[in-house]
Parts: sequence; structure tokens; C-alpha cells
Amino acid sequence: MAKNLYEVVLNLLVPFLMLSIVSSINAQFKNIRVKRWHWNGTVILSVLTILMSVLRQWRIIRYNQINNIYLLVTSFIAGLLYIVAVSLYFSKFQKTYFEIINTVLGLTFTFCLMLYKVPTVIFLPLQFLGLGESIFTTMYLFKVTGFLCGWLACILICVGFYKLLKKTSPLFCTVSFSVFYLLSAFINFVAVIGIINSYYRKKIKIPTGLRKSIPKLITAENIVFFVIIAVLIFIAVLFFVKHLKIHGEYENPAQHRILRRYERDCRRIAVFVLLLGIFSLLDVTVIKKKSTKLVELSPSEEFQIEGNRIYIPLEQVSDGHLHRFSWTNEKGKTVRFIIVQKKGTNFGIGFDACEVCGNVGYYERKNEVVCNRCDVVMNKNTIGLKGGCNPIPLASVIEDGGIVIYTEDLDRESGRF
Repeated sequence: MAKNLYEVVLNLLVPFLMLSIVSSINAQFKNIRVKRWHWNGTVILSVLTILMSVLRQWRIIRYNQINNIYLLVTSFIAGLLYIVAVSLYFSKFQKTYFEIINTVLGLTFTFCLMLYKVPTVIFLPLQFLGLGESIFTTMYLFKVTGFLCGWLACILICVGFYKLLKKTSPLFCTVSFSVFYLLSAFINFVAVIGIINSYYRKKIKIPTGLRKSIPKLITAENIVFFVIIAVLIFIAVLFFVKHLKIHGEYENPAQHRILRRYERDCRRIAVFVLLLGIFSLLDVTVIKKKSTKLVELSPSEEFQIEGNRIYIPLEQVSDGHLHRFSWTNEKGKTVRFIIVQKKGTNFGIGFDACEVCGNVGYYERKNEVVCNRCDVVMNKNTIGLKGGCNPIPLASVIEDGGIVIYTEDLDRESGRF
């Protein structure tokens, strides 16, 4: 339950926050028709996002990681143009055509973020079940509950933050968007670098220094996500403090009661957003720590080695279970790899690490191979193939009744461990 709650909030919080800010800016436009276009566009693009997610899941449309790069780059450009256009609109060009431009840019920005993030979590319930497991179990119910709570939390934050910002000035909304945009742009930048490094390193060259800094960038990405939540909490507290007192003049008790009611409603909205912000903060700290608790890996098995040639007899790994091995190079770096029998003499062989989750390894659960970080069940037939959360492929040959692996191939990827 905790893992699924964390995964949903981690992926959807930023897109929903940006949608709430864009909507609050649109609410301050003058043209009612443009406001209606924004909400109609939001509904249409939301349905389109879900439809695209379904088509991707069913493999009706071809989709690969380069499309994610296009989405992130488009969102970056659209967001930057949106900041400029909104600033110009509220400063001097309060015309209908500028409202239309802002609406198009805002919807493009949020749609690209949604289309990048939503497909990664919308079908999480399909990953909860192992082979042969039933949906009518307590464990599955807990997982689905965590999944739904994550969606509910993000939607409530979106609604609450929208109502809060709608009661602020256009300048405050623009500054809020700019701050969250810059923070999310860093997260998206790290995502693009990760995609290129994992899938297109041969086609797109990443500077050596930047490639070596990827682990540090991932750490910084987590910190930035924490900062995003901290900014959300800060805005809620600032809004609450501002409305502790009545602002504006009144001539009679009736007007006084109206102003008091308005300030009270503002404080309630601030408390609502503040509580959701604190919940999100707990989600990325306490709940994350609980949900990412790693399973202890099984010990490494023995193998024969002569020079640079590692030999593992087929009968040692021909039981259909996960077998883990480790080899240490001259620098003292231990490299782990796994072997899983598929069918007959067909084996899945790869490093005990993946491009997405790092070197946390895999473990066996009910005769299934499971990623130790994201809890995704591997398809044994795809182990040894590149992509996704699969183990990074390891070159090998079968000869003399065993599997032969060369230490040069292990040493080449030792930097991952």
C-alpha cells in the first residue's frame, strides 16, 4: 500500500500542481469564453491522455523513450513561452488574443507533463498481481487502496491549490508558476539525461562529466522534489497568515460579516492545502522510507573461473529459479549477475541491476523475479533483453555443458555497482 501511494504521488504531484496554477491564472482572464475553452480543453486533453495510455498499454500505437524526450522538451519550451506571455498579458497586453495564446500554451505545457507521467502509474493495478494470484486478496486490496489514495491526494491538492491561488493577485500566480516551473524543469532535465544514457547513448553523446554525475543528479532530483513540497507548504502558511486579519473597509455590520466570512474561508483553504502538503511531505519521507525498504538479497553462488573465463554448469541453474553470482575485479569492485532458466537450454542472463532502478538487484518471490526497488515482476522471457526494468544484458555463451561469461564483460559494467 505504502509503495503504491508513494509512486503515484511522486509521479503525479508536479503535473497536478502545474495544472492548478495554470487554471488559477486562466480564472483571472476577462473573457468568459476563453475561460470556458480552458476547462473544455482540460477535460478533452485529460480524456485524450487516458486514451493514449490505454493504446500504449495494449500496444496499439508504437511508443518508445524518444517520445518521452519530445514531450519533456516540448513542455519546457511551452512553459517558458507561457511565463513570457502571461507576464506580458498582465503588464500591458490584456487582449483576447493574448488570453487565447496563454490558454494554448498552458494546456500544451500541462498536457505534455500529463502524457509523460500518467501512463507510468495509471496501470499500476495490473502490476500488483503475480502469476496465478487472485484480485480477491487482502494484499491486493491494500495495494489498490494505496494507488487510489495517491490519486485522491493529488486531485485534492490540485483543487485546493487552485482555489487558494484564485484568491491571490496575477503577479503572485505568475511568480508561483515560474518557481514551480524552474524546479520541475530540473527534474525533467534529469529524466531526459537518464533516458538518453539508458537508451540512446550510442546515438546521442553525453559529456563524460555529465554522465558520471548522473547519480548525483538523481540525488539532487529527490531534493528538488522535496523543495517543491516545501514551497507548497510555505505558500499555504503565507496565505493563512495574510488572512488572519480583515482586509478592506466596511461601513456596517453586514459588510463586516461578509469580510469576516471571506477571511475565514481563505484560512480554511490554506489549512486544507497545508494539511495536504504535510501529507505529501510525509509521503516522500516516512512513507518513502517504508516503501523502499529493500529485500535482503540471496547469497552468491559458487562458480569455476580460469583466467578471464567464468564457467557455470547448466545443471546448477536449470531449476527455473533465480541464481545470483558475484565477481570482484582488481580494484575490489564486486559485480553481481543473475541467471534464470527460461525453457530448456534457454537462459536469461544479466547484471543484477537495471537502467531504471540501479544496482538494488532482484529477488525471487513465488517463483517470480521481482525488482527490489519498484516491485515490478519481470517477465522471465524478457530477461537478457534490453529495456525497461529488465536486468542489463550480459554477454555469454553456452559450451561444454555450461554457461561461459568473460570477466571483461563484467568489468566493463563495474561502474554500476
